[in-house]
Amino acid sequence: MPSATIDVRPIEPKDKHVKIFELLGKLAAGDKLTLVNDHDPIPLKYQIEAEYPDQYTFNYVESGPVDWIVDITCRAHIIDARPAIAAGGEPFGDIMAAAGNVKDGEVLVVYAPFEPVPLEGVLGEHGFTHRADELAPNNWRTIFSK
Repeated sequence: MPSATIDVRPIEPKDKHVKIFELLGKLAAGDKLTLVNDHDPIPLKYQIEAEYPDQYTFNYVESGPVDWIVDITCRAHIIDARPAIAAGGEPFGDIMAAAGNVKDGEVLVVYAPFEPVPLEGVLGEHGFTHRADELAPNNWRTIFSK
């Protein structure tokens, strides 16, 4: 889904963020979702920043007074290592391949059941810094930036 547009004005308020996050979850690094709304979607921006730090940019194309149009661009390569690890597999090759595709201004996000300390060291040797967050027991998100 390289780019898409969603006009949320006709969507019930209780369903707007659910639909938006569904579409955001389909974006790959560099893909863009254009959002059209009838008010400033600043609460959405704060929610995105809180739940998915460093993974999206939020750029106003039009700022009212009738329409607000925002481009939300994915800047993350995401690897969910949890299923592979749970199945006894080794996701290292997939993670390193994804790391090799990270461009300037993008990040690599790795989800794992533990803080991937050895990976932090290996990617550190390749010029990445990291931020690791324990989201819940056995659920870590580590964001790698160049």
